[in-house]
Amino acid sequence: MLNFVDRRFNSEKISKYRLSIQISLDGFLFCIFDANNFCLAAKIFSLEETDIDNLFVTEPLLTKRFSSVKCIVINQKSTLVPKNCFDKNKSGEYLKFVCNINDEKIFSHKIKKTGAYCVFAIDKDIYETVKKYHPQTDFYNQNIPLIYSALHNTGKNMFIFFDSKTIDIIVNNNEKLLLQNSYKTETTHDAIYFAVAVKKILNIDFDNVYLSGKTNKHEEEEFSLFFESTKLEAYKDLIFITGAEDALLLTLLDKLNQCA
Repeated sequence: MLNFVDRRFNSEKISKYRLSIQISLDGFLFCIFDANNFCLAAKIFSLEETDIDNLFVTEPLLTKRFSSVKCIVINQKSTLVPKNCFDKNKSGEYLKFVCNINDEKIFSHKIKKTGAYCVFAIDKDIYETVKKYHPQTDFYNQNIPLIYSALHNTGKNMFIFFDSKTIDIIVNNNEKLLLQNSYKTETTHDAIYFAVAVKKILNIDFDNVYLSGKTNKHEEEEFSLFFESTKLEAYKDLIFITGAEDALLLTLLDKLNQCA
């Protein structure tokens, strides 16, 4: 598992650093950034071997106090709502149109440049555990940093983020968001099927197709059979230190730095 601490990390300055956390069904990872968005530390843990509450107690870096804390919880319980239709008091109702909502915490985030809000749900136990140790935490769904990042790119692009059995697809045309959706997948071919379907529906020839998350060179090669301009979108600051696959996993937390 990834366990990286840069030589420039200074424990005396940790209160000025920023903590970014990413939680999915089977994994927990975090990065510590300085004010210049340089990653000073990054670690990945399997939740099959431990639990979130235990990590906050036993991992020394997570017991510290930071200038800010952001947490992405990866799930498919989110939707975009046009700002002209948005009513914060109805956030739970919007989500019920697209997914099952049980005992979960509901959030909304206004995404600049899109004219829309991302409404999303987070498991209440995860929310309460993170808040117990870092009360100042701001929470995000994975689609929020993906959208912000896409809108910083010129041209017509498709961004595909892989988690264990799902993908998120974001499509932009310069600063215009054309599509955001999530799909359940079992194989690389499932992911390719949905990507090709998006291309057909939107009738777009993409300048680039970017893959990130739990993906690898094999997926890039498979996608290249259908999209010539496929690229692995790794967190470049760490690719030579941690290796390509770990750098791909950390890309989402790098994108989180672009979020308000």
